[in-house]
Amino acid sequence: MSGDPEQEYFSDGITEDIITELSRFRELQVVARNSSFAFKGEAVDIKEVGQKLGSDYVVEGSVRKAGNRVRVALQLIDAADGNHI
Repeated sequence: MSGDPEQEYFSDGITEDIITELSRFRELQVVARNSSFAFKGEAVDIKEVGQKLGSDYVVEGSVRKAGNRVRVALQLIDAADGNHI
């Protein structure tokens, strides 16, 4: 959101870490980084994303870094109806 390449690199790294950690749960089917990053920076319809990726749920969020502090905000969304869980 800031347009700062360093911030973008940092948030991409956090996103990759979250994807990797979620994929460790055998109960979850997690979409690959390359597939999910195809939607990066786009205003998307969650239902459409769910259909294109074949997923029941979508995680979306933001990362903010100020000095040595980091804030990560995530929402789990039902792809069928767009409701936040």
